Amino acid sequence: MQPRRKNNGIVDSYNSSIRSIDKRPDLEVTMLPPKIAAIFTTIALLGISIHGLPAFAADTPRPPDPCDKELSVSDVDGILTGKATINHYSMSEGQQGEGCELGVAGNGVAFVDISIRRGDMQSFKNLLLLVPPSRKSLAGIGDEAYGTPTTDSNVPDAKETDLYARKGNLQCLVELHRSNGSGEKLVIPVGDDTIAAKLGGLCNKLFAARAGL
Repeated sequence: MQPRRKNNGIVDSYNSSIRSIDKRPDLEVTMLPPKIAAIFTTIALLGISIHGLPAFAADTPRPPDPCDKELSVSDVDGILTGKATINHYSMSEGQQGEGCELGVAGNGVAFVDISIRRGDMQSFKNLLLLVPPSRKSLAGIGDEAYGTPTTDSNVPDAKETDLYARKGNLQCLVELHRSNGSGEKLVIPVGDDTIAAKLGGLCNKLFAARAGL
């Protein structure tokens, strides 16, 4: 990471990196292991270009994702403090185009990673097998939704709070990651339930946008 220029260095380099990551390769395996995906997300947040890495050098245009039309930086105004930018990549996507990230950076970083995909009720139940049993059922978000307690993130030195939601044959997964200490100060809602409700609002917006599709 380059030395900060005044107080905006990390923000500038984060914004520059996010603007540069606008293409993704056509890989046979479209879902990276969580820890590897987290490393690349952290690289983006710290403003380090990944275009020099061979595996990410393909010129195949990325497919549209939720942050192209359905979500905008204003949707995280009540979740993150500061000027948010978009990363057209998601750690939780199963296929390219299913997700994206909206994040802010200061002395720390905080970002929302969101993805939406099609799947029947059984596949959602299978997904929940990976969710800690301490998950909490939440009303008013799709047909069913579950929030998880804040825990250590796959992103190094960070925490995350997750939400899993389903409406019909659509499944939405949202993760709020923030670096320990300074990154936590970039998150507006306090408490797991409040965070989950805010994340659920993003899922509801995607469910509404895709109704009937």
